[in-house]
Amino acid sequence: MMKQGDRITKARVATLALVFVAVIASLAFDLGLGTPSSFGLGQFFLLCPLGGIEALLASKALVPVTLISLAVVLAFALLFGRAWCAWGCPAPRIRGFFRREPKDETADGATAPTADQRACSAALEAKGLIASLRHLARDRRTWALCIVLVATFVAGIPLFCLVCPIGLTFGTVGSLWHLIVDKQVTLSVLVFPAALAVELVLYRKWCMNLCPVAGLLNVFGQFARLFRPRIDASTCMRASEGKPCTVCASVCAERINLHAADAAVQLGECTRCGECVKHCPSSSIRIVAKPSNPVMRDEA
Repeated sequence: MMKQGDRITKARVATLALVFVAVIASLAFDLGLGTPSSFGLGQFFLLCPLGGIEALLASKALVPVTLISLAVVLAFALLFGRAWCAWGCPAPRIRGFFRREPKDETADGATAPTADQRACSAALEAKGLIASLRHLARDRRTWALCIVLVATFVAGIPLFCLVCPIGLTFGTVGSLWHLIVDKQVTLSVLVFPAALAVELVLYRKWCMNLCPVAGLLNVFGQFARLFRPRIDASTCMRASEGKPCTVCASVCAERINLHAADAAVQLGECTRCGECVKHCPSSSIRIVAKPSNPVMRDEA
């Protein structure tokens, strides 16, 4: 029987492949589906949430259709948090294709918090909303998001949309399609891949440090409690035997430490990628549909 981690990996690959197939089919048959930055049928379409907010700030006007599409996308984010980053965004796949993910130097040497550290953490950071706000305030992507929105409002144009890796990826697909099929030579065939290379290949920590889309989804991810990973403490080598296992934190793109005192807050950044589930040496991690604590212990 296939393990949950393997099923999630296959589902993620299939989902992203479906996105690319839909974009290419739209180009081939002139379906007008658009791309993940703006996709839909006829009068119904959905915008990238950040792109939609940028459009509102740039135009300084409220557009009902834009507000409706934003509401739909943000409702999804409130349910599933940053799932888009692992299931639909092409950036991680592109970065991983050219080079391995950057290793977090602190992961291998990470140790479980002591009782004093847990007490100190609990004293300094109250549980719930305050702790989440403090966590967001320390995230560079939150600041990148704020800078992008302020700059867009001042400049009057959606600045990030010009360099968004998602838009650049599918813009490259479109440019190559027109080059191969329609024999249309445009500067975008060179500019889009070059910009992608700078953002995702030369600067490998784009998603972890600067992506404002991730910064925006992190805000809503703090409230998204469904489909988060959970550790079974009875079989976990670290929780039950005290072994210094840090596999789950090492393989996590967000370096989330499920054993940390503030794990529930860190999980606001969870992309539901399932890598911790797949690589756990004792198969102690599962992604569960209902809200639960990061580490489940027996009541006895």
